[in-house]
Amino acid sequence: MPTVDQLLERARSATGHTTLYWLGEGGRDPRAPLPSTPVDVARTWASLSAQDREELAPLAQAMGIDVTGDAPPRDACDCSGFVCWALGMARHAPSAAAYTDAKGWIYTDSIYKDATNAGVRFRGLDRAVPGALVVYPADPRHGKRHGHVAIVMEADASGRATLIAHCSGDNNKHAPYDAIKITTPEVFEAEPASIYAWCRDVSGAPD
Repeated sequence: MPTVDQLLERARSATGHTTLYWLGEGGRDPRAPLPSTPVDVARTWASLSAQDREELAPLAQAMGIDVTGDAPPRDACDCSGFVCWALGMARHAPSAAAYTDAKGWIYTDSIYKDATNAGVRFRGLDRAVPGALVVYPADPRHGKRHGHVAIVMEADASGRATLIAHCSGDNNKHAPYDAIKITTPEVFEAEPASIYAWCRDVSGAPD
């Protein structure tokens, strides 16, 4: 069970490695030194949906990756993979649970659902504290195909997150080209569905 300080240090250690944002990647092995997994972009490109290609092409191009060429594998991750790894858990559970989908995968929507319902592994919080998560789910009705999740690195006295660590496509779009960065939390403040949550695997839970 990690402490808050260990969680925050682990999150910081994942920055600065020119990670590529790639859906469904990262967080497979919590014992690995980094959250990312190697992805052969060109080989997987043909199997992607048109929507995924449209979303991922500019991210690969920003990092100089030829999506149709013979580029070497790149270390890649997404937001859920990063958060699961930082928490010291694999993003795929041995079996389905209240905090996973039907196939045992932990992702933004399953974290949000657990935190706003049973609270088996993730319980909702009224305010941000360092080590908490901030998360919102997908909302296809409003054009949001994917949710997003981050780790609160700093919070102010009012209980608002001021710095977050997260893996996102937006982080990948500008230099330094790295999907995992520590940033301000505007992406969550712009999303009304965002909530704070606490993972029960982290010691030192807030009151």
